[in-house]
Amino acid sequence: MTSVASQTQNPRPSLRAAAQVFQFRNYKLLWISSAVSMLGMNAQQIIRGMLAWDLTGNFGMTAILVLSFGIPMGLFSLLGGALADRFEKRNLIILSQVASMFVATLVGFLVMFDLINFWLLFSIGFFQGSFVSVGMPARTPLMIETVPPEQRLSAVAFSMMPMTAMRAIGPALGGLTAGFVGFEWGYFGSAICYLISVLTVLSIPTGIGRDDKLATAETTSMNLSSSIADGLRYVSSSSEIRRLVLMMMIIAVMGMPIQTQFPGFVESELNVSNWQVYAGILVAIGGVGGLFGSVFVARLTQSTRKTLIQWVAGIIGAVSIGSIWIGAPFGFFGVVLPIFVSGAAMTAFMGINQAMLMDTAAPEYRGRVMSLFMFSMAFLSLSAAPMGK
Repeated sequence: MTSVASQTQNPRPSLRAAAQVFQFRNYKLLWISSAVSMLGMNAQQIIRGMLAWDLTGNFGMTAILVLSFGIPMGLFSLLGGALADRFEKRNLIILSQVASMFVATLVGFLVMFDLINFWLLFSIGFFQGSFVSVGMPARTPLMIETVPPEQRLSAVAFSMMPMTAMRAIGPALGGLTAGFVGFEWGYFGSAICYLISVLTVLSIPTGIGRDDKLATAETTSMNLSSSIADGLRYVSSSSEIRRLVLMMMIIAVMGMPIQTQFPGFVESELNVSNWQVYAGILVAIGGVGGLFGSVFVARLTQSTRKTLIQWVAGIIGAVSIGSIWIGAPFGFFGVVLPIFVSGAAMTAFMGINQAMLMDTAAPEYRGRVMSLFMFSMAFLSLSAAPMGK
């Protein structure tokens, strides 16, 4: 492919060369939008877990709450991919962010007036997860359409940075806010993040990637169910895309559920006071590791050994996650290193996986291929349920 050929002419890793994607205005705006959105989402995620634990004090119920995001992601992500290949990706992102802003504001007021309960929190999470499933498959394909083909791998790698950086900052801010100010103010802060994200995306013009969509006349003539089926047939016909999707599903099911159980894990296994703060710190440590992993991936956008590096990162990540439980008897400091390493390794794995998916897929199928990436991430939520007790 053109993008692969142009980036392998000089295989030496270069972060400076990769960072040239930020000279493009629309990419920069989408990156900023993604950063503030991920800040709100990651803060909200840890606050939801803390609130569920505060309401129930039960691992199993906390895991069930995680399903409120996982189920709609599994049900609607394929639909979101079909919509992303058919309609303006920019508008789908705005719709998703407005819905998330509304949900965060609503839950904040429900907590403030002591009207929240577990099943109401679950129902609201299902609503928000449905809109996130529609908007997320559109974001990465839109970002790579704002840069020339030869810089798309770099664009994908840097698009992972907001996710990983905010995994460090978001949970820390969310945990500290919930611990010292209150759950409701954490939700209001998330709502402000979503508002900033919406205003940023509104400044981006419509019609980005329209040239690529000239090839989708047949797709737009299909109904949505036929479009989804066509996307699945396309994926099944590509051995490379099948391999990448399968690897992501395996890692999500086998290696990542611990991330959803930090609040209960910290209080019951580490025996620390003020568990909300320590939970936020540990998730933040994993996010710092993830930031290192994303920088590592950005440097490797010109590498010809991405498949090998992906396998190594997956193995290291799985081993380090197992080491978290080994280190738990030694208290807080016994789990710091494995959490940091798992964050770095898993982020590197996901970044390489996503970059290879987007570079391999034809432009008219990128939304549907990305929806399978999101579908695989639904296993992260679904696989957390068996960990409850």
